[in-house]
Amino acid sequence: MQEAAANTFRVVCLGGSAGAFSAYSEILRNLPANTGMAFVVVAHRALKQKEKRLLSQALSFVTSMPVVEVEHGMQLEPDRVFVMPPGVDMTISHNHLHLKPGSKPHGWPIALSVFLQSLADSVGPRAVAIILSGLDHDGSVAMGSIKAGGGITFAQSNPAHSDMPRHAIETGYVDFVMHPAEIAKTLLALAQNDLNRPT
Repeated sequence: MQEAAANTFRVVCLGGSAGAFSAYSEILRNLPANTGMAFVVVAHRALKQKEKRLLSQALSFVTSMPVVEVEHGMQLEPDRVFVMPPGVDMTISHNHLHLKPGSKPHGWPIALSVFLQSLADSVGPRAVAIILSGLDHDGSVAMGSIKAGGGITFAQSNPAHSDMPRHAIETGYVDFVMHPAEIAKTLLALAQNDLNRPT
């Protein structure tokens, strides 16, 4: 059920794993600093501490938005990029991000599915789920929940590793299958529509 005090801005989840960095970069590089959306990067495969820092630092070079590593209880804000720490599950509730130990310490993680399910429950029609390059099928089980809440879903059309986008598409709940630059262009159109919508 959607929270009564839901966000007034869209929350865009960029979910991926192997081969996804170039997709994260291309999407963020093609967006201005003032879309009015919040961006959350959820890496399917847990990264080592050094790799996590490198991801945040590297993304900060491709976007003019501030890039921050998520801490427990951090408030979500528009026009920022939030990077999930490694080895945890993350959820969103009442505009805040919450961290807890990963639910699958062994085998393929489900961090993206956990976050997307929470995103669907929390922000409903303001949820945007983007499934990018990666192995296994993390994220696909939450596609139906995103759509049921009125959210928008994307899958990458040219991934280095096709597993995650392919499994998402096979659910039948993906609205757009696009290259990262096309995804950015569509996000800009959504932002413009939001800006022009009567209040």
